[in-house]
Amino acid sequence: MKNVADVVLKAEMLEERGDYRKAERFYKKALLMQEQTVGEDHADLADFIYNLAMIQCALEKNDEAEVSLTRLLNLLQDESIERDYDAQEIVMLLDEIRNEEEVLAPHAATA
Repeated sequence: MKNVADVVLKAEMLEERGDYRKAERFYKKALLMQEQTVGEDHADLADFIYNLAMIQCALEKNDEAEVSLTRLLNLLQDESIERDYDAQEIVMLLDEIRNEEEVLAPHAATA
């Protein structure tokens, strides 16, 4: 697949089927392809980062999701970007991930 739209379509199909691990690989590939086209800090990456972050949350890859959501939030703070994302919703999701890690940390130490 040489077209980023085709890669995203494949990722979405896999996600709909519940094959989140494969979907994540395709979302990562699509993000990389788009980064190579527009650069690493371009507004056009927001959709790609959002999709990747949501699949990482579904896979409970909290550390990776936190990185992706933080990157997305940084992009959204650029006033020139007009997106449908609610920055407050992303902040709340980040807080949930961080709180979950804090709750799990004591259990990991005793295991």
